[in-house]
This record gives sequence, C-alpha cells and structure tokens, in this order.
Amino acid sequence: MVCLSTLSVLAALTLNVFSEAFVSNASVRSSSLKMMAAKVPVKETWVPVLKTSEIAPGELVPVETDGLQLLIAADLDGSIYATANICPHLGTPLDQGSINAQGAIVCPLHKSAFSLESGELVGDWCPFPPILGPLVLGKLEPAKNLAIFPVRAKGSDIEVLINRNLKSEMETKYWAGILDAKGKATGDYY
Repeated sequence: MVCLSTLSVLAALTLNVFSEAFVSNASVRSSSLKMMAAKVPVKETWVPVLKTSEIAPGELVPVETDGLQLLIAADLDGSIYATANICPHLGTPLDQGSINAQGAIVCPLHKSAFSLESGELVGDWCPFPPILGPLVLGKLEPAKNLAIFPVRAKGSDIEVLINRNLKSEMETKYWAGILDAKGKATGDYY
C-alpha cells in the first residue's frame, strides 16, 4: 500500500513538472514565432514572368518565380490574368485545365471553376465525377477561392506583383518552433 501511494505521489509530481515545462516552452515558442515572423519584411515588386508574344487568347502558361508556381492566363478576349497554378481542392496543376466561355479557369480533375478576375468559385465545388465528386471528393476540403495576383503588361513583358520575401516568410513561420537546420527553435545556433 505504501509503495502504491508513493508511486502515485511521484507520478503526480513528475506530471506537474513536465506540464510546467511544456507550458513554459510553449510560451517561448510562441514569442520566438512572433520575433521570427517580424524579421521578414514585405517586399512587393513587379516581376517580369513572360513576354506578351508567348501567350494567345485562351491559353494557360505556367511560370515559376521566387519559388511561386504561377499561371498566366489569357481569357478568350485576350485579357491577361495571373493566378496560383494549383487548384485549392487537392493541389492539381491548373495549367492542364481550360478557360470556359464565362472567363473562368476550370480544374482538369474535378471541374471546379474559378473566376480569373476575382479567384472566386464559380458554380459547384468539385462537380466531377458525377455523384462521387460532390458527395465524397468535394467533402475532403471545404470550398476555397483561387489565389490571384495583380498583373500588367509593360512594354513587351507581362509582369506580376509579388512579395519577393513570401517564400522566406512562409519558411520562417513553418520552421519556427521546430528543431531544424538553423539549430534552436529561436533561430540561434548550438
């Protein structure tokens, strides 16, 4: 009997010490995340990604710049748009999709359509294949809009306004609190 109560007291003390350490470390991780995230300034610049002669009305051209997978789209009237080259449903590359008559880009896999102007979902979320798409596959992820980027034609170039530090910002948030190649969770080295 004495051994059991001694063990339960030791277990309670150990649990208390570990829980205090966990709460203490959680606040350190939280504060280091804020410090690390604040170090990456926003640096939005216009980046040339394509020549105007390299895209025709109705075409989709994938490009990569600063680690971003972008899609330059020309609707049927020849207006130029820039979106993420990834369907928000399951990550399907949209450069294999098409542009419909309403000026929306259609995912090649599940036929979700997104406005090129706003990125908003147009129509049903995941309507294909019939029955399976709406009832099962559409439930894997909630309906989301497509990321869009400001775009302009300057001279013979098509330029997209992007945050040149977006990749660094994402990596800083991703790695904060995780022991990685930088060393400690605070970003210091051992």
